[in-house]
Amino acid sequence: MPARPQSVLQTAPQPVATYQPAITPAPQQVVTPDLRDEITSLIQELFLKTHELSFEYSTMECEDLPSCQLGKKCKELFKIVKRLNEVVKRATPPPVG
Repeated sequence: MPARPQSVLQTAPQPVATYQPAITPAPQQVVTPDLRDEITSLIQELFLKTHELSFEYSTMECEDLPSCQLGKKCKELFKIVKRLNEVVKRATPPPVG
């Protein structure tokens, strides 16, 4: 009778310890006035250019504009800028006075 192969594991497997990192809060980042002004300026420029593009898009004499790649990308951009505009409105404090 052939010899039975011996099991490689002689003992029951031990549970593996799982790594649980300590949860530390993210450092509070402060937006400096200069950075805030730069972001505001860029958002205003983005809104202006998108507004200009929307006029061009809506007045183009293209019969297949909704299905061409440029038309599709314009619509995607307009939707994102519209959402951004809504977020900016919510984040902007009402005027005082």
